[in-house]
Amino acid sequence: MDPEEPPEVRQTAVATTPAPTPFAAPAAGNAGPAPPVASGDVEAPAEKFVEGKGLSDEEVTKMREKYGANEVTTKQVPEWKKIARRYFDFVSLVILTAAIVSAAVTSDGGRGWTSFGLLLFELNLIVWAGYIGDRNAGNAIKELEELSSPSAMVKRNGAWVELPIKDLVMGDVVQLKGGDIIPADCRLIGDKEKDDPMKIDESSLTGESLPVTRGPGDQILSGACVNQGELDAVVTAVGRNTFFGKTIALLGAPEETGHLQQVMTKVTTALSIASFLVTAAVFATLLAIGEPVGYAFVVFFVIFVSVVPIGMPVVTTTVLAIGAQEMVREKAVVSRLSALEELSGVEVLASDKTGTLTLNKLSLDKEDIESGDGFSAEEVLLLGSLSAKWGNADAIDTAVTAAVVGGAEAIKGYQIKKFVPFNPVDKKTTARVITPSGEDLLVAKGAPQVIADTLASAEEQARAAQYIDERASRGLRSIAVAQAPAGPDGTAAGGWRLVGLISLLDPPRPDSAATIKRAQELGVEVKMVTGDQLAIAIETSKRLGLGTNIMEGKQLMASKTLGTELMVQVNEVDGFAGVYPEHKHRIVEALQGRGRLVGMTGDGVNDAPALKKANVGIAVAGATPAAKGAADIILTEEGIGTIITAISRSRMIFRRLETYILYRVCSSLLILGFFFFAIVTMSFEIPTWVLVVVSITNDVTAMFVSFDKVHTSDVPELFHMGKVLCIATGQAAVGVLATTILLYLASPGRGDWWHIFGFELPISQMMTDITPGEVVAVMYLALTALIQLNLLTTRNPSFWWRFSKHTAPPPSLILLAPMAAFLVGSTFISVYWPDRVRPDGGRGSMIGAGWAPIGIVWAYVFIWWQISDLVKVVIQKVFRTAEAHVERCKRDNSPLPGWVAAMDKPNQWASRASDIILSWVDAIYAPIATKLGKNPRRTALSQEEFRSNMSMAMSMSRMSGVSPTELRTSQLSAASSRKSSGRRVAATSELPTIDAVAVDLPPPKQA
Repeated sequence: MDPEEPPEVRQTAVATTPAPTPFAAPAAGNAGPAPPVASGDVEAPAEKFVEGKGLSDEEVTKMREKYGANEVTTKQVPEWKKIARRYFDFVSLVILTAAIVSAAVTSDGGRGWTSFGLLLFELNLIVWAGYIGDRNAGNAIKELEELSSPSAMVKRNGAWVELPIKDLVMGDVVQLKGGDIIPADCRLIGDKEKDDPMKIDESSLTGESLPVTRGPGDQILSGACVNQGELDAVVTAVGRNTFFGKTIALLGAPEETGHLQQVMTKVTTALSIASFLVTAAVFATLLAIGEPVGYAFVVFFVIFVSVVPIGMPVVTTTVLAIGAQEMVREKAVVSRLSALEELSGVEVLASDKTGTLTLNKLSLDKEDIESGDGFSAEEVLLLGSLSAKWGNADAIDTAVTAAVVGGAEAIKGYQIKKFVPFNPVDKKTTARVITPSGEDLLVAKGAPQVIADTLASAEEQARAAQYIDERASRGLRSIAVAQAPAGPDGTAAGGWRLVGLISLLDPPRPDSAATIKRAQELGVEVKMVTGDQLAIAIETSKRLGLGTNIMEGKQLMASKTLGTELMVQVNEVDGFAGVYPEHKHRIVEALQGRGRLVGMTGDGVNDAPALKKANVGIAVAGATPAAKGAADIILTEEGIGTIITAISRSRMIFRRLETYILYRVCSSLLILGFFFFAIVTMSFEIPTWVLVVVSITNDVTAMFVSFDKVHTSDVPELFHMGKVLCIATGQAAVGVLATTILLYLASPGRGDWWHIFGFELPISQMMTDITPGEVVAVMYLALTALIQLNLLTTRNPSFWWRFSKHTAPPPSLILLAPMAAFLVGSTFISVYWPDRVRPDGGRGSMIGAGWAPIGIVWAYVFIWWQISDLVKVVIQKVFRTAEAHVERCKRDNSPLPGWVAAMDKPNQWASRASDIILSWVDAIYAPIATKLGKNPRRTALSQEEFRSNMSMAMSMSRMSGVSPTELRTSQLSAASSRKSSGRRVAATSELPTIDAVAVDLPPPKQA
């Protein structure tokens, strides 16, 4: 090796044999079969590059112009189609039908043109607000993706730089290591004799669970993950030209349906079904009392539209999008919006120690180095640095190399023949070194307990154990360095000798103890997870204010099955020491087995399964691309404080969503219940345009919930359908009772209570209407006021006027403004509406009742509003008591009281009923939607189908030896799609490919 070669380059040296072209592949090695690559027609003149050198800026520009950027643009739906489809979804069609029926049906010589116009206005309001909300949410997601977009180490102009993977071009040389996502189709380069092959996980592409082995000369696929090893690679295809690029572009991204979306669907479906049944009963009643069929149809559709929560998708999307942007300001990037709801319910946070609870800035004390027999402290550091990375190093390697006397100059006389980087399983690095004297040595550096197990001398093993225990009791980490003579085959030819032991200090973050205390106040239990020894974990736990009941990782795997005893033990301990990546998955599994919602942090490729398993996977700052890809939340700043802030913020987002759902269900049930009893029992007649106005004001006010002020919760929050239904039903029942009684009291010939207050309604001029116009005005105000004021009660778990840290802050002005405007406007309309103005002509009228009756109505509404608020507080208290019983029983492993278990039955019944109804809706609506070219329940292949298709392509390719693209991958996708979902995917032309064996570069992209 050239002694002048920089240390950061020496471990990734390329093959010394000259390569005729930049993409000329060496003969296949013994690393196993690699994906074959097609030989395409060469239309462009050959362009020569020196393999391993990388590209210059001029060459990069040239390559990008010819072959495009490293991006795959999935099949996009035109904006006009997105808008058009909104006009043809279920709710829009119902509104449109109601508008058409209102205008088409003649009632008492008049047509409902005002209702027609108002319904069209509401339709356009919902369609465009939904479209703009979704577009803004999409833009927010794109911004989040940009913040967490993966990058790669690329050699440009002869130097290594970190670039976004979208900036890669063909011919670039990239550096790959464990945890990296392969950024483009590449061919590995290097020296087969010197460089170990890599372990690559292709399960995300093919579904094959076992990693494959790939070495220099082998082709690797974009999107696969490097499990182990370090090599350089030359990019052979980018963007759509990659092995799976064309198929990804055709299929689009798989859809994600989170728990919150499922809840929204169930709520909307339940209200729609309830509305249909009740309005059908109203329709039958109107026909039974002799009303015209046309009028009955109008009433049916208008009530139905007023009850269905048509603005729910708009509000939900807006709340989540705004919440995601708020999270970015707190240094947390959300990879999926539904994770915000799940983060609010996290009860246990399994947090990495290094970098999250500690600073991850290691300091090395040379005076505390213990040298092995025949070695000095300087030799311990020197030999340790030979098995370390000098460039792009982790915290341990940085501390060791920085302590070497003379720096990089000290190792120039040493030749590194082979280097095996650190991985979480082996917990050590190994290098084969030729010393200046010609001695062939193996040098290892790593976890002291791992190195100690390899030592030949029992005395040295005992010495290492004593050093570990003594330093660990002081909270110091230790690493050991050992050496052994190398045999001809590169393995140890003799016993390993202890070179020395080094202690490192990684102090806790200054804010960690206070943040953990804050987490406990929020009801989140923090459990420390570390790969360090038990003594270090106990000492660190003391400093952080955690308990000292620490479980070792080996205890987690003592049994092949996860028994109740182990689950209880994992639930009770304060942390875990000596943890390997597979232990993290067992920790999550055990905690979830006890019914707890778990957040797990991770940063390495081997942490990905645990991050996926956790309810919320959190990739810490500096995590590998594989960990980021598996995580729900990606942190951009180190420290546990960022996680706790994110949890607190997510609970605020949850509060806004819960407020809206509760308010919308309550108002829908109130409208539905009142009109059912009013029409069935008292033949109440109201102009349809009045009901449409109530519906519009209801939806518009609800949209401003996204901007309301809320407090975070001191306990984990989860959406409980049964609780929401009970509170909404209780408040709605009070509202229905209040409005029905008021209608009876206000109607002449029934209660007619106005004489109690010293006046009567002038009804003589309105005898042509079934319901006098003044009574309609009174009921319009009562309905509007109760619905609008319910927003103040639903936003506060306590009484609406009680503002505190544990209840709710005062409402925001942006919420109060539209509410006050609608209430004031409704009051003036109820007082002054002229008797000769009938917007719809025909049936029903509204006439201003004057200030005295309206003042009485306001007092009446206010009293019933307080009763409704009291009912809500009582129901909330019952559920809080039940939740306390659930927590105690979960902690004590005891059965639930019968009344607590019974409270969850309505939730279970509602969920089952919604599932059954949704399956019926799918069976009826899906074929119709498919014929219209729109299937709202399925628009993309699932991950499982995608992997199935790709695995089929890979298998057929390897059996036939023909390029996978020549097997027409798109046809395979179509075949699999027909089998799994009955859909057809049009076959397309062969995918463009890059010939990794040909002398010349592939033809340039077509305009």
